[in-house]
Amino acid sequence: MRRSCSSGSCASSGTYSMPPGGICACGELIVYLTSHTSENPGRHFWRCRNFKTPKDCGFFLWDEDVEVQSSGTQHVVDMVRTELKDSKNKLDELKKKLEDTKMKFEDTKMKLEESKNKISKLQRKLDCELLNKKMTFAAILSFVLAWVVSFCFLYGRKI
Repeated sequence: MRRSCSSGSCASSGTYSMPPGGICACGELIVYLTSHTSENPGRHFWRCRNFKTPKDCGFFLWDEDVEVQSSGTQHVVDMVRTELKDSKNKLDELKKKLEDTKMKFEDTKMKLEESKNKISKLQRKLDCELLNKKMTFAAILSFVLAWVVSFCFLYGRKI
């Protein structure tokens, strides 16, 4: 049945039939959703899968208004509800995995920062050791040159 609705509420009341097999006029399976509007918070409804697209046939039905006419339709409703429950469970699992991954990422990020700090400290230490070796080499070279010059001066030899 097609009903016109606005602002998340339908103008008519009563009990209506679910489309046969849970398929609306545009040929798509209808979807089961939960309202999050201030007028109808937490209220469940069925609507066209093509809502707000050019293919939208306009089907909308509050869950409590549904009159299931055949066991086939009830089977589809039960199947859709089971799929919805399974999807919510999978979503919860994925949210948990995402949170775990975020925690692992933050831990890895912290370890990387610690490694960068260690590398920086080691680089400074290496730079200091290299400078000390250069200074030691310069001091030894100066000493050797001074000794050679003194030797030549004392024994009158020209360099």
